[in-house]
Amino acid sequence: MTMPVCVGPERAAVAGLLLAGGAGRRMGGVDKGWQLLAGRALVEHVLDRLAPQVGPLWLSANRSLERYRSLGLPVLPDDACWTDMGPLAGLATLAPHLPPSVDFVQLAPCDTPLLPTDLVARLYAFLACHADCAACYPQTSDGPEPVMLLLRRAALSGLPDYLRQGGRSLRGWLAACGGAAVPFDASTAFANANDPDSLQRLDLLLRAATVRDSGA
Repeated sequence: MTMPVCVGPERAAVAGLLLAGGAGRRMGGVDKGWQLLAGRALVEHVLDRLAPQVGPLWLSANRSLERYRSLGLPVLPDDACWTDMGPLAGLATLAPHLPPSVDFVQLAPCDTPLLPTDLVARLYAFLACHADCAACYPQTSDGPEPVMLLLRRAALSGLPDYLRQGGRSLRGWLAACGGAAVPFDASTAFANANDPDSLQRLDLLLRAATVRDSGA
């Protein structure tokens, strides 16, 4: 039996949305994107890994707007009608800004500096071979990572109604629109900085990854 060949997407067809709009409560209310890791802001580490994988790229933020704009990206504060609705607010705000050339949207939070450099390619390969699947996201031995989802643009059409009806859960929306988990081996690639302790652990992981990549 011949297996289908799933080629990678054109970069222009994949928009990226970097999520930096959270309140950072477990980090003491600070803006997590600007917390330093190995001398650089978390958001800069994530950009280094996400930007080469996507075409147009936006940043979802609700504070430090000018500082985020200094990164050279268009910054989207949550639309007033989606205030305090979490990552889905960022997606709903982004939808009207997507150019016709975009068929997919990749999400990434601003506090995941080790995200895989082949994240989009692997998630896209799954969607390309599963036409009935509206979105997919990584799953490791530590559990699912829905905030790292890749979704078909068409899936966004039902998002406003989901939010207006009181839906807030990203996992709930994925279940409703037909999302699927894709196995990934390296759980450390999705480690995030939810609190000061996890930021310290990330520093150790980043140093180890740097040594490994350098071949030292």
